Amino acid sequence: GCAEGYARDATEIQNIQIADGDVCRGLPIPIYMVFPRLFTCPTLETTNFKVEFEVNVVVLLHDDHLITENFQLKLFRM
Repeated sequence: GCAEGYARDATEIQNIQIADGDVCRGLPIPIYMVFPRLFTCPTLETTNFKVEFEVNVVVLLHDDHLITENFQLKLFRM
């Protein structure tokens, strides 16, 4: 937090290309991602400070049509 409210700083930890070309319709595409240990930590939230993670899925179609969706993650250390 800061005097004006909250400051948000987003960084890209990892970028993975899942598929390319003419993907078969109706074929499920599983997405597995291992987060790098040096750049991630458990989700943390305190009164004045928090660390959160999200996954941004970007789909670029052949006609340059862009579809994006963000998914919030809660990371736990086991």
